[in-house]
Amino acid sequence: MACLTGDQHITRFLLEHGAWVNAQSIDNSTPLCDACAGGSVDCVKLLLTSGALVNPPLLPATPLHEAALRGYTDIVALLVTAGADLNVNDLHYGTPLHAACSMQAPSADCIKFLLRAGASVNAIKNHKTPLHYIAMYSKSVEATQLLLAYGANAYMQDSHGCTARHLAGPSSAMAKVLAAHEKCPPSLTQCCRLAIRSQLGPARLQHITQLEAPSVLIGFLQ
Repeated sequence: MACLTGDQHITRFLLEHGAWVNAQSIDNSTPLCDACAGGSVDCVKLLLTSGALVNPPLLPATPLHEAALRGYTDIVALLVTAGADLNVNDLHYGTPLHAACSMQAPSADCIKFLLRAGASVNAIKNHKTPLHYIAMYSKSVEATQLLLAYGANAYMQDSHGCTARHLAGPSSAMAKVLAAHEKCPPSLTQCCRLAIRSQLGPARLQHITQLEAPSVLIGFLQ
């Protein structure tokens, strides 16, 4: 309860007096999950330094899912730096990127951070990709363009044979963006960028900045 309400002082007091940092509630939630859901950066930092598991086993949703679902980019960054699994599936949404894309008003900053960090842009949950989720829940043009820039496959179909454009509806701005994308295949330059990102793997945020390359190329890869 202290973590859920973001009370850093009570959280610290309880930990100093023997509270189990990885205890699971009846809802199979850990204090770190609750701190991420509550949006408390200070509580998240405190729990991580006190031994909280960033990838707790056998949970319906991980701490990263909780933060991504609510668009808490600062907390997402803390968890990724601490080794959070970017592409693990939960029981409800799918990957953390799926969760971030299921918001009615998705956070472009959070989605971009997950993509830059190595989240799989074409991950599947219940036959749907993150792009399908955007089409279903928000139809955000900004989020759509981000996903496409990081290699989202606009042609992928769900179990009913629907692409994201079909789910977005013919009159939506998102459908127009997707229709234009389908008519214009990615450039060779963009394909090369996506291939290099893929080769660098999930830790590419660190790897890209360490490349001995001009700053303009570093920025291009990011």
